[in-house]
Amino acid sequence: MSDKLEKIGILLKNKWLSDVKIVAESQSTQKDAKLDAQANCLYLTEQQTATYGRFGRHYFSAKEGGIYMSLSLFPESAPENWPDYTLLTGAAVVSAIERLTDKSPQIKWVNDIYLGQYKIAGILAEAVINTERANQVVIGVGINFNISEFPEEIAHRAGSLFQEETPTVSRSALIAEIWSEFHRLYKTRTFFDFYKAHSFILGKEVEFIQNGTTYSGQALDLTPRGELIVQLENGEKKILSSGEISLKKWT
Repeated sequence: MSDKLEKIGILLKNKWLSDVKIVAESQSTQKDAKLDAQANCLYLTEQQTATYGRFGRHYFSAKEGGIYMSLSLFPESAPENWPDYTLLTGAAVVSAIERLTDKSPQIKWVNDIYLGQYKIAGILAEAVINTERANQVVIGVGINFNISEFPEEIAHRAGSLFQEETPTVSRSALIAEIWSEFHRLYKTRTFFDFYKAHSFILGKEVEFIQNGTTYSGQALDLTPRGELIVQLENGEKKILSSGEISLKKWT
């Protein structure tokens, strides 16, 4: 596609970034960010060859038409005082899309962005805790921006922000807006309310596996830490951490 990633507009929109590094191909921008370890630096690639998401799962990466990026941060505060970077980034992605397009995406707890019934983006926030130097946070975002075809095994659930129609915004403009919203929502501390308002899981019946046992119940609410409160069929309430479970289905 002719939409080439450009760093200048991203930096001009986000003067808090130290640099934007773009490569044609990468195994993983998450790995790039960890190895280079530059503070407030955004790593971008046109194509990823060794992608991974939550729990180390592989995910589909198109040869063109995607947005694959990772942000490297070195927070000055202690880890217990960090914001929930997954929730913050999810809110930023949705807010940016709403600001620049006529699309209305929603969030599937905890880290997936959906447009209608199709997943169009995923988020992975990882902490690199060090005893000898500053702690690093690496936030990865993968967005199906303008992809028309997907592998048969995921075609029923994978979608694209612009799938059949011509994009009305460039990838670089959307990237710049995402990190601008990330910074704004962090500074104003409004990301949790935004995230919760755009969560389509709340009020729905969900099924999940925890410690080898399958449970089902109604998703009631989110805690201030972003944990999901589910009321089981027997009336018991479970508070789910994103690191403990994965939702299997919802209706």
